[in-house]
Amino acid sequence: MLFFTLATLSSFTKISKLPPEKKEAVQILIVGLNDNVKSNYYYDERIAEETGMQVDSIVHHFNQIIAKNIAEAPSKSACKFVAHTDQVAMAAFAEKIELKVEGEHSSSNLSKIPAADYHKALDQANSSYLLVINQHYLKRQEQPMRTVFHIVSYTLYDKDQKEVFSGNQFYTAMKLESADKMKQISRKSTAKIAASVAKSLSL
Repeated sequence: MLFFTLATLSSFTKISKLPPEKKEAVQILIVGLNDNVKSNYYYDERIAEETGMQVDSIVHHFNQIIAKNIAEAPSKSACKFVAHTDQVAMAAFAEKIELKVEGEHSSSNLSKIPAADYHKALDQANSSYLLVINQHYLKRQEQPMRTVFHIVSYTLYDKDQKEVFSGNQFYTAMKLESADKMKQISRKSTAKIAASVAKSLSL
């Protein structure tokens, strides 16, 4: 009798287990700031020479590489990262975002963006959050061996323009690389950015 009762309870427990509910996907709009490539060593012409980029497209390339890698990062979370289709409009939008820089450390501020403009940008991208790529800081050091640290700082904002999370990640190279090579070697650090954002939202 006791064995039958335990077996029945065990069987009932197995039947009662339901698969975990899937969380609804949360879309996050990525925006890279204007004029956000800084360095303790490199000037724009030198960056262009070593990467093969045009001087006036350096910022665009750096932002695009990081944004695309974040969007393409493999993830088990419910986050989906997207870029706005209207690049001209987003450049004007990014112009209103304040950037505070202290060497390799940086932060952004949305206080100058009217709430209506902010909501419009999110709504057009069907997004609930804004991820701002604040700065790409190229830190070159000579010792113990020549290394270039690519330090990417970012901030996540909610629909009310309030900061949710901020952080930075870096990847290294022996020298400045082409756009294709940068995309390749930055994948691990950008995947960490995507994971950190998802974790901050408990997704």
